Amino acid sequence: MIKIIQRLEFEDVFPEEKKEDTLEYLSKVSKKTLLKSIGFFNTREVPNFDNFFSNPEIAKDIYDRVVNYSKINIVKNKPETVSRQASLKLAELILSNKKKLLEENKNSSIDDDEINLFKAFLVVNRELNKNQELGNTSDSNFEKLVDFSIIFNFPISDLAIFENDDLEFLKLIYTTLVKVEQLFEFLNSKLVFSTLKNHLIKSFNTANQEDFFKEMKYLFGKLLELKTSNNYIFKVDDAKSELFLTSMISDDIVTDEDFTYIKIHPLYQIEKHTYSIINYFYIVDKFYRSSKFKLKEIYESDSILKSKYGNFFSFFNKEFSENFLMKNILDDIFNKQYFIKKLETEKELDGEPDYYLRQNNNVFIFENKDVLIAKAIKASADIEQINQVLKTKFLGDEKHKVGIGQLINTTEEILEKKFRFDPYVNSKNNLKIYPILLVHDRIFQTLGINYRLNSWYLENLKKRLGDNYDLSNIKSLTVIDIDTLILWSPYLKEKDNRFKEILDNHLKKLNTKFKINTSDYQYGLVLVNKRLTEKITPITYREIPYQLPTKLFVDKFRDVLKE
Repeated sequence: MIKIIQRLEFEDVFPEEKKEDTLEYLSKVSKKTLLKSIGFFNTREVPNFDNFFSNPEIAKDIYDRVVNYSKINIVKNKPETVSRQASLKLAELILSNKKKLLEENKNSSIDDDEINLFKAFLVVNRELNKNQELGNTSDSNFEKLVDFSIIFNFPISDLAIFENDDLEFLKLIYTTLVKVEQLFEFLNSKLVFSTLKNHLIKSFNTANQEDFFKEMKYLFGKLLELKTSNNYIFKVDDAKSELFLTSMISDDIVTDEDFTYIKIHPLYQIEKHTYSIINYFYIVDKFYRSSKFKLKEIYESDSILKSKYGNFFSFFNKEFSENFLMKNILDDIFNKQYFIKKLETEKELDGEPDYYLRQNNNVFIFENKDVLIAKAIKASADIEQINQVLKTKFLGDEKHKVGIGQLINTTEEILEKKFRFDPYVNSKNNLKIYPILLVHDRIFQTLGINYRLNSWYLENLKKRLGDNYDLSNIKSLTVIDIDTLILWSPYLKEKDNRFKEILDNHLKKLNTKFKINTSDYQYGLVLVNKRLTEKITPITYREIPYQLPTKLFVDKFRDVLKE
């Protein structure tokens, strides 16, 4: 269900007080509490206004204030004080003002700590709320709800979607290990890539590939242990491991709309041998997602690579993301001889699909899009800006079709019986065509993105095909991320039709039209929310009867497990 929860602001709780800035409130909190708060809000069941305070009198006063505000403003759902986004913002402020807030800190009152930390959250909430541009959403009621879903979720999409994020975290660790293994296999495939590999290893303060993987897996194991025990502080005594951890620590944190510096340095050293997690997901992302930027930095200083392959992102996205990672994952899933792939040519042809697969008369067309969203757009929470960048990244323009535009080109070529990569389809009229956009960033699994992109796909397809537009043999667009394919790979290989069945189930829900017939208004709202959520949920969060086998997960750590 889509939950739109109101974040409490300072004026909601303290209307009679003059608001100060966040730093002023944090400067009244003790060093001990500030250090604890850097990682504490990673834990489950974070506090809210009704359990934030240990002093009963203060607790009752705050509770009464919020209840009074809720009654006056008809707030039906329980408001929220602490969120992941607000917690990260406070951690960022604390770490970027260490001298004032930590080194020169003389505060010691627990009551002062709690009330001022609470007020700091309220001020940050105001900043987050005002960033959400709600005035330019769609006129259509349904489209407006989709807009709201994207606005509320897009800025925090690289964090967990669900409150209980344990399964999401396990998925991230497993798929990151697979992708890092693939990345190193790629970097080892040609001598010219050795500079990239060696400097990447060095950037983590490790001596060689073996040490890098060993330290990464030890750290991931520690993260799992901490998360399972609902903790966030750990000790390390091994000198090599401490050197490795220092690559993820910095004294020079700067505030940024997308937490860029925390993503690069997601750990904090509290004291000698003692470390605090700033964000679990950012630590795991450091090894693949963030490594792309480190590779770019190394690549830009290598004149041989630049002269041979050109722009870094063109190189990475084509040579690794598409031709290596995507191809390896899909070839492994669809490894039977009777899965028909596209005809290989010496040189890639114009309009060639990134990956093509046919199973009998079912045609699956993949376009691979390993793209990034500028942090200013991502953090803007402005639907017009988000829609515009999605169109640019996934549709292209009249001169240059990308992603969806290329899927439409291929679909048209098949329907006109001019497809160059599988002559069989040119003689058939009963094909089922499945267009698939394969993305590499979990931001594009935000609720509503697949729905929105599919709307544009169908709109542009209808324009292109004109009288030949017939959805009886053309399926709607599926947006799926590479992590989900990696996770589901064992399940998909069990049965030849399984991938098609999952797509059909997803598309059936995506295309469902619903009416609500009830005289109970409140119950009607619940049903609308449920149906809407079901319709716009990305394929990665559809329920399937599968969980990653424990053995496969443990096998990734087998080389570092003690007997």
